[in-house]
Amino acid sequence: MTTPAAGPTVPPPAGPPTRAVIPLSGKAVLTAVVGVVLVVAAAVTALWLTLTPGAADPARVTVRLEVLRIGLSLGLGGGGLFALYLAWRRQRSTEIALLQKERDQADVARAYALQERVAAATEADAAARRITELFTKAVEHLGASEAPVRLGGLYALERLAQDNPGQRQTIVNVLCAYLRMPVDLPREPPDDPDADRLRRREHEVRLTAQRVLISHLRPGEDLDHPDVVFWPDLELDLTGVELHDVDFSGCRVRALRLAGATLLGEARFTGATFTADATFEQTTLAGDVRFDRCTFAGRALFRGMTFTGNIDFAEARFARGARFEGTSFGADAGFSGAGFARSAWFTDTTFAREAEFGEVRFGGNAEFRGAVFTGTTRFVGATFTANANFHGVAFRHDVSFREATFARNATFRGATFDGNVGLRDATFRKDADFHAAGFAHIPRFTPDQFPAGVPQALSPPNRTDDLQG
Repeated sequence: MTTPAAGPTVPPPAGPPTRAVIPLSGKAVLTAVVGVVLVVAAAVTALWLTLTPGAADPARVTVRLEVLRIGLSLGLGGGGLFALYLAWRRQRSTEIALLQKERDQADVARAYALQERVAAATEADAAARRITELFTKAVEHLGASEAPVRLGGLYALERLAQDNPGQRQTIVNVLCAYLRMPVDLPREPPDDPDADRLRRREHEVRLTAQRVLISHLRPGEDLDHPDVVFWPDLELDLTGVELHDVDFSGCRVRALRLAGATLLGEARFTGATFTADATFEQTTLAGDVRFDRCTFAGRALFRGMTFTGNIDFAEARFARGARFEGTSFGADAGFSGAGFARSAWFTDTTFAREAEFGEVRFGGNAEFRGAVFTGTTRFVGATFTANANFHGVAFRHDVSFREATFARNATFRGATFDGNVGLRDATFRKDADFHAAGFAHIPRFTPDQFPAGVPQALSPPNRTDDLQG
């Protein structure tokens, strides 16, 4: 779970110690003073005897007094020099004492800092051990045979993740792994009352795990100040799971993997945000599904999916590629107002009932090659910014492109139109290819809808101006 903190290191000393000044004793000072006095007295006596051998001459008396004055001056000068020396020693001693005090204080501070680091490391190690113990015990409870114990394990993991943000992804991985484990659902009618009771208890535990996981994925109304229970920037790997009445409305996750999963009952993703890839490939959704106002910041992968109920992608935003190749829409499919910033692939997709693409904006290529639209299909007001490819598409019922805009090439080569085709006020700014397309009813249009020229397939020799009105 966690890595124990590294042991504290001892900091280096502040610097080499300063050589102390050896203090002078009173005896040494007295000896130095007596020595100076004796030296001066000896010098004066020598000068006195040498320079004044006679005492009667007044001039010699003057010399003697001068010698005496010089001797006293030497004595005073020597005493002054000795006093200066003592003052220097006192100042030096004071400076050394102050420096040593500073170093002592620095040593005390380093020792205190070391103690603090040791205490912090000890506390971190204790916390890590405590987290590991709690995690291990909660996981053990999650694997217990009794349903109440498993429920306790779920809530223990939830509390551990709430109190320790650094452990949230690990705990989310554990919850996802628990949901990915095979399960034997309750049967109707029950074949064995005791076995059915156990199945229902496990089903309740899995529903609780599902609710615990999703309840921490909603940041609230203000992203700058999210709810305290929100766990940001998580990845969910729910590959192959079986979920019941799942509700991801308003959730915000980094990545979601639901490949090969089965979603029973109604599934709601209204207003959800996926900041990285969202993978739903080969997923089966047995009930109605809502992806309205979703934001897919990464790739949106819906290849090979089976939608049994109604599907709603109204006003969804696809920032990167959206892939629906080979997907089967068994009921109504709604994409009203959706925005595809890059290419959208609906190759070989089957729409069993109504398909609504009104006001959709395709920022990249729109690929519908080989798709089958069984019910009424509407692209009213849609905008195709890049190429639109409807090669070989089968429209088994009415289809409307009224007020649609094709900014670049539009290909309907080999398409089949078994119902009415609405082209009123549609604009084809570049080439429009209807070669080998089959129409059960001749579409109505005006030549100005095709600035690059009316396709020959729409202008057979037997057309009349009335049909073009």
